[in-house]
Amino acid sequence: MKAIQSLLLGFGLIAVLIGGNSATVAKIDDGFQLKQMMDNSSVLWYHIPAYELRTIETDGKVLTKPVIAHSGSMVEAGEPDLPSTSTFYAVEPGKTYSVQVNIIASEMVEDVDIPPLKTWDNKLEGIIPTSPVYDNTGVFPESIAAISETIVMRDLHLVRVTVTPFQYHPATNQLEVITEAEIELVETGTEDAAFIPARRSRAFEPLYQSLVVNYEALHRNMVDYQRPSILYVLPNNIGSLFGTIDVLMDWKRRAGYEVNYISSSNVVNNANNLKNYIEDAYETWDNPPVYVTIVADAEGSYDVPTWYESWSGYNGEGDHPYSTLAGNDLFPEVFIGRMSFDTQSHLQTIVSKTLNYESTPYMGENWFERACLVGDPSSSGISCIITKENIREMMELYGFEDIRTVYSSPFASQMQSNLSDGLAFFNYRGYWGVSGFSSSNLNGTTNGFMLPIATVITCGTGSFGNGEALAEAFIRAGTASNPKGAVAAIGTATLGTHTMFNNVVDMGFYYGALVEGISSAGGATMAGKLWLSKSYPTNPNNYVSIFSHWNSLMGDASLQMWTAYPEQLNVSHSYAITAGTNFIDVDIVNSGGNPVEDAWVTIYRDDDILESGYTSESGFVRIQVPSAEIGEVLVTVTKRNHYPYQSSLQIYDPGVSVNVYSDIILIDDDDSGASSGNGDGNINSGETIELSVALSNYGSVDAANIIASLLSSNNNVDIISTTLQYGNIGVNEIVSSSEPFVFSVMEGLEDGAGLGLSLFITDDQGYSATGQINLQVFGNRLFANSVDVVGSSQDVLTSGETSTVHIVLSNEGSTAATSITGSITSASSAIEITDNTGSWNVIPAGSSNSTSSTGDGFEITALEEVIPGAVAHLIVALTTEGGYSSVSIVPVQIGIPTVTDPVGPDSYGYYIYDSGDIEYLLAPNYNWIEIDGRYGGDGNYLNSLSDGGNNGDDVETIDLPFTFRFYGQSYDEISICSNGWIGLGETNMASFRNYPVPGAGGPSPMIAGFWDDLKLTNGGRVYTWYDNDNKQFIVQWSRVRTYQNNSTETFQIMLRDPDYYLTPTSDGEILIQYMDFNNTTNGSYSWNQIHGNYCTVGIEDHTMTIGLEYTFNNNYHDAAMELEDETAILITTRGSDIRLHGDLNMDNSLDIFDILILIDFILQEGQDINPFLADINSDGMVNILDMVGLVQIVMGYN
Repeated sequence: MKAIQSLLLGFGLIAVLIGGNSATVAKIDDGFQLKQMMDNSSVLWYHIPAYELRTIETDGKVLTKPVIAHSGSMVEAGEPDLPSTSTFYAVEPGKTYSVQVNIIASEMVEDVDIPPLKTWDNKLEGIIPTSPVYDNTGVFPESIAAISETIVMRDLHLVRVTVTPFQYHPATNQLEVITEAEIELVETGTEDAAFIPARRSRAFEPLYQSLVVNYEALHRNMVDYQRPSILYVLPNNIGSLFGTIDVLMDWKRRAGYEVNYISSSNVVNNANNLKNYIEDAYETWDNPPVYVTIVADAEGSYDVPTWYESWSGYNGEGDHPYSTLAGNDLFPEVFIGRMSFDTQSHLQTIVSKTLNYESTPYMGENWFERACLVGDPSSSGISCIITKENIREMMELYGFEDIRTVYSSPFASQMQSNLSDGLAFFNYRGYWGVSGFSSSNLNGTTNGFMLPIATVITCGTGSFGNGEALAEAFIRAGTASNPKGAVAAIGTATLGTHTMFNNVVDMGFYYGALVEGISSAGGATMAGKLWLSKSYPTNPNNYVSIFSHWNSLMGDASLQMWTAYPEQLNVSHSYAITAGTNFIDVDIVNSGGNPVEDAWVTIYRDDDILESGYTSESGFVRIQVPSAEIGEVLVTVTKRNHYPYQSSLQIYDPGVSVNVYSDIILIDDDDSGASSGNGDGNINSGETIELSVALSNYGSVDAANIIASLLSSNNNVDIISTTLQYGNIGVNEIVSSSEPFVFSVMEGLEDGAGLGLSLFITDDQGYSATGQINLQVFGNRLFANSVDVVGSSQDVLTSGETSTVHIVLSNEGSTAATSITGSITSASSAIEITDNTGSWNVIPAGSSNSTSSTGDGFEITALEEVIPGAVAHLIVALTTEGGYSSVSIVPVQIGIPTVTDPVGPDSYGYYIYDSGDIEYLLAPNYNWIEIDGRYGGDGNYLNSLSDGGNNGDDVETIDLPFTFRFYGQSYDEISICSNGWIGLGETNMASFRNYPVPGAGGPSPMIAGFWDDLKLTNGGRVYTWYDNDNKQFIVQWSRVRTYQNNSTETFQIMLRDPDYYLTPTSDGEILIQYMDFNNTTNGSYSWNQIHGNYCTVGIEDHTMTIGLEYTFNNNYHDAAMELEDETAILITTRGSDIRLHGDLNMDNSLDIFDILILIDFILQEGQDINPFLADINSDGMVNILDMVGLVQIVMGYN
């Protein structure tokens, strides 16, 4: 019998967006995209992710198992083993929903025998009978989609939508593969809505962005977020030890957190009472706790009880129930952690570790980008190592320079040695006993304050309910002045853990910490648990519940993790202000002088946070100062992976100190006196406002003859009544003027627009001060979020036809938008807009509407010659009755490509033409140029590559004979890998495991000719040659072999000189030719697992977010023919949706300015131009004939 184990956690489908030195999450491809979001229903478009029909031989029978990376399953043990993928959709609280399916495209596979799903529990192997499904004449499953009951996750009400994109016909051994479908969520009724906080938590946002398919399209009516809030749960006998934890709480307040604690015995001594207390805080506090950290063991001298589950029979401990406060589900409302201590020394050590790690990290060496990954396969199998390799690739992607791997004995000594060197992360996967590693090894470490986050997710490491668990030992090790071990650790309770679920939590933690950008240890721990729910949506045998409960964080839930070497912040602000000054300005740049955006600035004094704020993209923030009390105020700036800035300023008494009294600011828009408006007490566009502002004397000397002038830095505000007399103001006296200031606001201002108001205050003795008045506009905020093409289920325009198009708008403002009209334009030459105006009915605040509600949509004609799959961008200009206007952009696709069309374009403009696209002039013809000297070629043998297989992967960087431009970047060298790819520029990566492009796992940028695990044995070599006659550089993989099946591959990647092969973007063209093409690497998933996924062919840019995939895992793009011997593909930006020939200044018009540019170029007096656009007669040269042709076009002679 041959057993097949499928590791569902690959890293290949992770896509990231990298900007500067940071990275933010895109999403794993689960197949779901938001198509339309309306008030009573919503539509998701589903496309099947990359899948494989894997052949399995068992008991002499050949079976076929469908496999999708990252998939879960909805089936029960014994039923046909079909994978499913899930997403989460945010719904309106108090509503229930059903799901309806419209299958758009599918294909039938004949003669397949699907094996049954085996039980999760090895003890029951062979007992679970085959399901009666196999005896039915119907189809399984009857419906491909399912929807869950409402799930509550702090700020959102969600439903899980799960699709099984396969339907099995057991009677006929047919498998229908659903490649595309529409999934409609339809409102069916009402239910009681669970409580959600009034303001969102930023800490939860990365989870929402990753999990929730419609999160970006949600109505964002809340202008601000809550202040981050921590609840510390202390043992009732904390007594004299309170001062130790209070030091940490004081740092957290200084860093901008609202901090509370509870130690009352009637609360903390009973698990139910404590959970009720946390629930009450969540529902009633102005800033509900985001983080809950228990500062106690679960037993011993200082204890706060934990919970014990009853699903497994192991009665495992865990604190997860403290985090689930709303809804009947496993999803969190808070992040939970436990700083477990039994002695005063333990507590002092844990606090010292946490405080120093966050506020003053050790900077003597770069331990921040160092990690140790340990996988012991001896008991739990090779998947432990595969999980480590996936995590390693994630870390490499996010800049980790020193990643140590330990996959063989002696394990304990290697782990101790690596910990002693100082790490950011320590990660172990293995089995009970941690391969001989124990607390004595921790006590032998010498890492000091170079403290990692430790993830030791295996049996018994989190059994903290009775005795000291290894996760507890990690955070207790050492002393306050000489720490050892880790600053936080995650362990798993009981001896009954399962490799499959442990791997999911392990991968999920690092995906959360690195890819999703979750900054806190508690948040990343919760991300690991949420991966369980996503991977196993049916919660089979309660395993999702069990492993969510068993995995616990030892450490502060709010701990801000380092994932890169800290950057320095250069902060500028006043170091002294007068009493009553109600703002300070802060400017922040990095060491390179560039503005730092989203730095969190807090002013704090005497256990009281005065105010906090985030810097803008210019690195500026104005912080309000609500207190006039003289004395020192602490200034703190924090930002992820930036060294905290800690300083102070003085508030002093200058004698007379008059300024704005912010508690008395009155707005009058009641349409009487000088005001005009709707009387709602808010400032709306077009209104004239009477504004009363009180002043107070915060100094120690009486003020005389005070005059105040109203100013505005906003040109849309007109000050009508400028200066008022306030007279004399005694010390601590509050005075209002007898008359109001008057100003008017221009029509059309967007919701939330600041008015830039301030008062300039003087007396007759030379005193002057400025006070801020923070008021904003209440109005509309409209944007276009989707396009509906009438008659097209996929909302795609048809080449050569005119279509009616409706556009859906959303109003994110605070007032209803009325009498909305709009016009559309496009810079695309692929479409003609024949009706460019439309209108919408009233859109209330927080709602959406389409032009279909009025029937007044738009008409667009897609030109006949457009390549199917091209995308045009519609520029939507909107105006409303109140004068509000906005412009937004929405894409619309033209045509659906077939196998006889080119692949693409990607968002940059690249296409891939293959030799089967015979209707296109750019379809390449196979024309092999042999450069292997053994077969008559003139190439150079690249003998520096010597990949013999079995981890012998090799890469070499060489110079190019010309500058090659790729995705707008210029390269003078390339890196050639034995595994069938080229990296532009220099890289040391030699990636043999192929993944989809664009995405992680290989170098960026990359050209994948035949990316697979290849070996240079049995005569396999790599050659290079510059073909001077044809101005192209050729790299040939000659007679190389695949590692798994020893299949022969011979192929060439040809880089064409952009100076001779002209394209609309000036990027170089790439021709790939295949003499021998054998795509055979299907993988092996027995004990010695071999990565499958066949080969990858395609390209990706330097950001890893843009690219074109021709094939991956033997799945081809809809427009890609299957490659075989003697075939070719051409990669180019030449397509049908291109810039106008002759538009040399690229302003989307042909005029006299383009003629002048061309004349200067021909006379060699002007700037460089794009030769493709200047070659009017397409003869490959730019000369006087092109100038004549351009003149004829501009003058209309043609």
